[in-house]
Amino acid sequence: MPAIKIDPAQPITFAITFHSPHVVAYRLWYKRPGDEKPSIFATGTDDETSNPSTHMHTVGPLPPGSEIRYLVWLSGNSYTAYRIEIEVLQNGQPVQDGAFSLRGTTDEDGFDQRKNTLELTV
Repeated sequence: MPAIKIDPAQPITFAITFHSPHVVAYRLWYKRPGDEKPSIFATGTDDETSNPSTHMHTVGPLPPGSEIRYLVWLSGNSYTAYRIEIEVLQNGQPVQDGAFSLRGTTDEDGFDQRKNTLELTV
């Protein structure tokens, strides 16, 4: 689980950019320490022909030890490449260790999914 350094007094913006001709659906969750289960803070789709396209969602502030989880589904032609850029921001600026690039190729059915959990630290 990647760790991201944050300011626990500031909201967190999660920016996700799709460099892909695929139809995309995604969901974002947060989980504070002590929460029994994660809470959804954003869902979205991207079926526009514009490439790239960026979606931004803000949550928090969240205390250290919280988690942000993401799940992205991609659908399109078989064996086609995609790239997803994820950036975590506070006060409009990138946070330390908060940028990720995900690359892949859809399967023979034209589908792929990516998911991960990010731990928030100070």
